[in-house]
Amino acid sequence: MAKRFSLLFVLILFFFNSLAQREDENILPQISTKKDSASVAKVESKNFRITPFIAPSVSPEVGLMVTLGGLMSFKLDKEDKKIQSSSIPFSVGYSTTGAIIANFRPSLFFKNDKNRLMGDLWIKDMPDNYWGIGYDAGKSPSMPDSTTEYQRLWYQIFLKYSHRFGEYFYAGLLLDYNATSATDPGQRLLDDPNYQTYGADIDNISAGLLVQYDSRDITVNAYKGLFLELSSNFYSSAARGKPTYNVIIMDYRQYKQIKRPGSTLAWQAKTRIATGKVPWPEMSQIGTPFDLRGYRWGRYRDVHSLFGIAEYRYMFMRKTPRKDGDMMSRFGLAGWLAAGTVMADFGDMRNWLPNAGIGFRFEVQKRMNARIDYGIGNDSNSVYISFNEAF
Repeated sequence: MAKRFSLLFVLILFFFNSLAQREDENILPQISTKKDSASVAKVESKNFRITPFIAPSVSPEVGLMVTLGGLMSFKLDKEDKKIQSSSIPFSVGYSTTGAIIANFRPSLFFKNDKNRLMGDLWIKDMPDNYWGIGYDAGKSPSMPDSTTEYQRLWYQIFLKYSHRFGEYFYAGLLLDYNATSATDPGQRLLDDPNYQTYGADIDNISAGLLVQYDSRDITVNAYKGLFLELSSNFYSSAARGKPTYNVIIMDYRQYKQIKRPGSTLAWQAKTRIATGKVPWPEMSQIGTPFDLRGYRWGRYRDVHSLFGIAEYRYMFMRKTPRKDGDMMSRFGLAGWLAAGTVMADFGDMRNWLPNAGIGFRFEVQKRMNARIDYGIGNDSNSVYISFNEAF
């Protein structure tokens, strides 16, 4: 595994070093009819930009994966003078385990940010492992000793629409449709009481409400501001037993500029509270690319989850200005400390999972970064490559 990580970082550093040699000219490689060996390029029009990429990553979830993707940004309101643009990061990856994962995360702003539409679209077709429900099940010895392997097909269409009232207050609707299909289940999954109750094929549809306070300067890469969200989403499942359940999410994020723009201390506290009859794929989980980076997604799951994270982000400064006069470099670093847990009851929060990591940042578009994060948890670590910050 150490050799894999070494080779991965050599490839990544070689790639970004080639981009760094072009920074003084304030350009990225351009798509053209000529041969171009660069793996990142940028196409620009007056109101549209796209930055494609190809990159490897390593995680215990999927092994070694090669991902193709990109970042599209554009203005939906031509008269909008704010820095913030609508954006759609997207990626499709294939791994050495045969996993196929696709993700689209649109952030769309209408009418001078009067209306917002945020989305999270996933498709996963992959061999997966199941530890069971609860902290103790996830804490069991590493696979394959305590897990069962099965083939997992999962997709999700999650949308959040919000309307601004006043300067910083938003309210809106949530919609979620997701489905899980498990084939070739191992004995541990077959013996799981929740699996026996709800089965292998579970389709969920929901509608809900949200309220937000958002004073961030940029939603995808805030230097300063406060974000608060409270949402409630009611689910109905087309599964054995036809369970219904509710999910309440409370999310607090704050960003503090340290001395200058580009030097940011960011922190987040978030909880997911589920009530009712919750099927095994829909339990609250931690260890995603957006919270405790470094843990295997799905290893720790239970009725409720809670985590906190503090992250410092630092963009370097230039000795000479760019063509637009900006003195900030395209390159930066990040580091974080975090802890989280899953539980059946909030009175049982004695078991905490530690998490730490470091990251590299490269600005591909104005205030939009590509990020490479290396996270470490108990008995696990992962490398993540994607666009925009984790929170």
